[in-house]
Amino acid sequence: AQSPLYVIFLALQDVTKEMGPTTFLLGTQTLEERSKFDDYNQKDEQLANANARLALLKKGDAVLFDARTLHCGNANDAEKGSTRAMFNFSFRNPAEIGSLGYCGSMRPGYVGRLTLGDVQNALKDYEEGSSDNPFEELGV
Repeated sequence: AQSPLYVIFLALQDVTKEMGPTTFLLGTQTLEERSKFDDYNQKDEQLANANARLALLKKGDAVLFDARTLHCGNANDAEKGSTRAMFNFSFRNPAEIGSLGYCGSMRPGYVGRLTLGDVQNALKDYEEGSSDNPFEELGV
């Protein structure tokens, strides 16, 4: 079966272990595995035996995954590293009709206010050091 929603995490910088990279639990996109996660009697065993992968990425690397795959960010070690900067975008399977049970992760202030070009320019300014907050000038 195809995924109803694919997600891409694009690393905007190298992502090290100290930054709290994303952990993916492979094979958890099925209804059976999701049901285990929702059942407190099975959850601990599922997590202990998970086929987990840590997304240690280089700037420009991307991870493409089924949005139903269990995943989580790890703790950030502020003394050894910095927070991670990721660009997250999703692609809906056009065969899927109706609600996916997913409301998205775009901050409400950004909806309908930014183009991809705006994001590109803001991130370029940030990379060049001309801004501490890449989206401050956009008023969101």
